[in-house]
Amino acid sequence: MIEPAAGPRCRCGDLALGFLAVTVLSGVALAPLYRPEAALESVEAIEAGLPWAWLLRAVHGFAALGFLLATVAHLVDAVRAGGRERLPAGPWWRSTLLLPLAVLAMLGGFVLRGDAESLAALAVWRGVLETIPLLGAPLATLLLGPPGAGFGAVTAHHAGTFSLLLWLIAADHGRRMWPTGRSWAVALLSSAAIAGVVPLPLGPAEPTGVGLLGPWYLLGLQGMLLDLPPATAWLVPVFLAGGVGALAHVQGRARTATLAALGALLAAWVGWTVRLLLAGAG
Repeated sequence: MIEPAAGPRCRCGDLALGFLAVTVLSGVALAPLYRPEAALESVEAIEAGLPWAWLLRAVHGFAALGFLLATVAHLVDAVRAGGRERLPAGPWWRSTLLLPLAVLAMLGGFVLRGDAESLAALAVWRGVLETIPLLGAPLATLLLGPPGAGFGAVTAHHAGTFSLLLWLIAADHGRRMWPTGRSWAVALLSSAAIAGVVPLPLGPAEPTGVGLLGPWYLLGLQGMLLDLPPATAWLVPVFLAGGVGALAHVQGRARTATLAALGALLAAWVGWTVRLLLAGAG
């Protein structure tokens, strides 16, 4: 087997743990200020009524974004490394869960805004889960609560379940429970710097007639739903995670074919993202 060419390796894994630490700690600080039964009012109070709370919310949001991007970069770097530093199958498969869990946690945070965009995203999320054979309806109730029940279940999973799972898997992958001082400082300072100049969005309580686009990192899936069945929104992530996980077991031509299939799917994701943005602009 021809090994990938050696090249500089990023330290994105430890940086991701640093961003995760900032995200979790800022979320803990925000928790007393948020009321699931009055979601939008809570966020509006954080943005306008409580001194410096807007900055804390922005740090939380941009640190979560940093964790997502650092996780993607670490995954790409690990795939590029190929056979030089292959993880055993068990740790590799657990590590592949970091990205979908990060997306679910961030989607939960988006929904907890309580504005019109987040309510639309919640309805789509529930509809997609309910297309899963046999488990769909109970899973939707477990993750999102019964229809019309508010944001209590989403809050519990966003602040508890997903955060805990992300921390445990990231710590297992990085073999440390806490990030290094350097990665912690980089994550905190970069999140705070961006938070100071870029406000986090918060939409109106009611639809305005302008197309609702939802989280940017899921625009590709939303674009796919324009042409494909709702089940696409969970089949595509399952295929992506399964393909990345399979890289722990395949070599040679099989590995090349797997990478090509993953690349084609990502290209389609980008294409549907562009189409959705163009449709929204029109």
